[in-house]
Amino acid sequence: MLSAAVALAGQSSSVFAQQTSTVEVNGVTLRYVDEGEGKPVIFVPAAIADHRGWEPYRVTIAREHRFITYTQRYFGTEPWPDDGEQFSSETHAADLAAFIEALDAGPVYLVTWSYSGQIVPLMALEHPELVRGMVHYEPFVPSLVAELPEERQAAIAEESKKYGPAMEALEADDAEQATKLFIEAVFQRPPGGFEQEPDYMRTIWLDNARTVPPQMNMTPPAITCEDLATLEQPTLILKGEHADIYFESVADTMAQCQPRAEVQVIPGVNHDGPVHAAEAFTASILAFLAEH
Repeated sequence: MLSAAVALAGQSSSVFAQQTSTVEVNGVTLRYVDEGEGKPVIFVPAAIADHRGWEPYRVTIAREHRFITYTQRYFGTEPWPDDGEQFSSETHAADLAAFIEALDAGPVYLVTWSYSGQIVPLMALEHPELVRGMVHYEPFVPSLVAELPEERQAAIAEESKKYGPAMEALEADDAEQATKLFIEAVFQRPPGGFEQEPDYMRTIWLDNARTVPPQMNMTPPAITCEDLATLEQPTLILKGEHADIYFESVADTMAQCQPRAEVQVIPGVNHDGPVHAAEAFTASILAFLAEH
């Protein structure tokens, strides 16, 4: 698996485009990959990314299961259907439900990372019949922070100052620079650390830099612990050994709220786990699928 990620480092976005199909959902065209047979597992992309980010997982997962991933509305390199006025978690959740139905794949297992960790629960709350199980890597669910103790909220607010330079770049209308700075902050990298990330991921992030302004302007969904308590599907929540206080808190809170959720730790990584610990993440996904 690690060798697969290394091999991708020199590939361009055009290589990935040759592997995709398209489907019409909710008035837009979504590009997707569908390979293998068995349990359907949909990998939902993180923010500033698209289906190409899950490429290191495709071969191993597709050997035993039906590997599916797709590019969400507004992401990827295709022209936008509008000016981004419908950019929201609610839009992406509705598109995901329609995508599953269009492929006649449900109920499915869903794998998320960061931003998609709020899309999938949102969709599951509306369409529980489409979801068989969930695997989240460090989900980004801002509404859960309000349910934390005040001292934990204060610590999160203090640490969030690391995103200041990225927000300044965004205010200066430099989405590309903002993207680089957001990646460095969330991955706990020093200045210039973006350039040390794998080539294939840098290509994906920069291709999706235009999504950063609407993402920063949208209102996150008000998902509560009470909401999550109604999700009865088995759920695995993963966090990096070096997760920052925000992602650690959200992961732990989600696990406490959901009746069939458990938390596991991926050694040696932080929010960058899906890129830099692909082998360990894949092993956790396969073990979850085998158990459920």
